[in-house]
Amino acid sequence: MDTSLFVLGGATWINLLNTVVMRNKQPTDLLADPVITMSWLEENGLLLPGMHSPSDPANDDRIRTRLVILREIFTQVLNDLKRQGTLSASVYDEIKKCTESLDVKLTTSFEGAKLVLMYEGKTPLDQIAYTIIHSAFDTLSSISPDRIRKCEHKDCILHFVDVSKSGQRRWCSMEQCGNRHKAAQFYEKKKTKKT
Repeated sequence: MDTSLFVLGGATWINLLNTVVMRNKQPTDLLADPVITMSWLEENGLLLPGMHSPSDPANDDRIRTRLVILREIFTQVLNDLKRQGTLSASVYDEIKKCTESLDVKLTTSFEGAKLVLMYEGKTPLDQIAYTIIHSAFDTLSSISPDRIRKCEHKDCILHFVDVSKSGQRRWCSMEQCGNRHKAAQFYEKKKTKKT
């Protein structure tokens, strides 16, 4: 599987939403496969040392359950943004409840000549959830909601954060959906000329 798909969204929470993809014109949950889930975590910088043991399917289930809960909440976030441009009170309450359930600690790091103060989860699951939730807060506080878009290709359901200068990005990936769209237009034009 092409793992570049796992980071097309431009923000970790959008990448989580993009774990439901279209395959054979049907929505497919990539998180249903533990190997793909671990690959997704790795590509998004969330696979922590010692987190995955092939002999611990219960751990895989806990990780998947937490990711699916977050994905459902952020699907509601996207729906609210599309419908009304802001979060509803009920969706905000879901995010708040999820955030307050995290067990995090304040820690420090010394990077180069800078002293950095940061939060991190006390468990791998809390760290994963914290990072994804932080990604959403960061995006929603710094990007206009109209810059969070669904790919315009008719057979694609992926989303992305448009950080282009012009704000005119249309595709989750030019290499995938953009080229497929252009090829379809070319063949349609060619077909029309023949008739």
